[in-house]
Amino acid sequence: MSAKKILLAYGTRPELIKLAPVLFELKKRKGVHLTILNTGQHKEMVDELEAFFAIRADVYFKVMTANQNLNLTLSKITEKSAELLSRLKPDLIVVQGDTTTVLALGISGFYAGISVAHVEAGLRSFDLKNPYPEEFNRRVISLLATYHFTPTANASQNLIREGVSKESITLTGNTVVDTMNLIVKKGDRIQTEASGKLKKILITAHRRENHGKGIAAICTAVKNVLKKHKGVAFIWPVHPNPNVENVVQRLLGNTRGVTLCKPLSYANLLREMKESFLIWTDSGGIQEEAPSLKKPVLILRTVTERPEVVKSGFGILTGTDAKRIVSKTSALLSNKELYKKMTGGKNPFGDGKAAKRIADVVLKKAN
Repeated sequence: MSAKKILLAYGTRPELIKLAPVLFELKKRKGVHLTILNTGQHKEMVDELEAFFAIRADVYFKVMTANQNLNLTLSKITEKSAELLSRLKPDLIVVQGDTTTVLALGISGFYAGISVAHVEAGLRSFDLKNPYPEEFNRRVISLLATYHFTPTANASQNLIREGVSKESITLTGNTVVDTMNLIVKKGDRIQTEASGKLKKILITAHRRENHGKGIAAICTAVKNVLKKHKGVAFIWPVHPNPNVENVVQRLLGNTRGVTLCKPLSYANLLREMKESFLIWTDSGGIQEEAPSLKKPVLILRTVTERPEVVKSGFGILTGTDAKRIVSKTSALLSNKELYKKMTGGKNPFGDGKAAKRIADVVLKKAN
């Protein structure tokens, strides 16, 4: 029996975070010829994570230029992907999430008649503009994927309601739990000393729908919390997008109690999460990681495709309404019982065995 040829593709740090355990699991299996593609969508941030995991891509696309729009990014990756698929002729393409890389590889695979496995399938906010363009991307990939690997039962039900066959859906849990376990095994990097008497609040914000007024409102909330509460400090690893960085530096650049820094390595980000009292974020990945670390999250969005975070008690939707952010933060800072209740739930994202389940399914169906 010939080896099953699999192309595993990523272009952003969140994709590699989620796909690393799948990549390692497929490498362990017999009868697999694995090709790794890095589309170069987030070069510097992915380079750091590849080095951390000792992953080297077999193929690398150079597609990004400064302030490149989504249409051009999509067209470049799609064109290069089509050429690569024609040359490699893989049996399966493995992608994760809802990025432009996922959309481009999915379209290219569909046109070439190649099966697509979608990791973290079935997430929905039910609002095409929130998050933008991710909600559109993941709905499209669900139309063409052969295998749908869902992180939660809710995600599976979303797909079934859309007419996706139950036979093509496998509930695996979220691979982010697998990844966090890998990082602990690589030196327990997230276990660090206590951060002193200050209650640290970690902020990450980069979503397109929050550019401009939303980022400015988050900055206002920071200033108001500092005025209202002593013993609080903020750390904000600022996304390099000028629509984020310029606003944050202008409004908070010289604010006492606020540390602005460049984006952190994934291991160091987990360390900051571990040491934080509270997290403010519009990131999907951090919504998933926080329950594993037993940290409460204020979700700086009006909707979330991860309702399990809210249902399990770890997350509160605040949007970028400064008054609501300050109110919810103040409640957690002043009410120990509320904080304990919010962080006492069960992690809704699985047991850390998602990658094994994914490999089992794609290789069993191939035989």
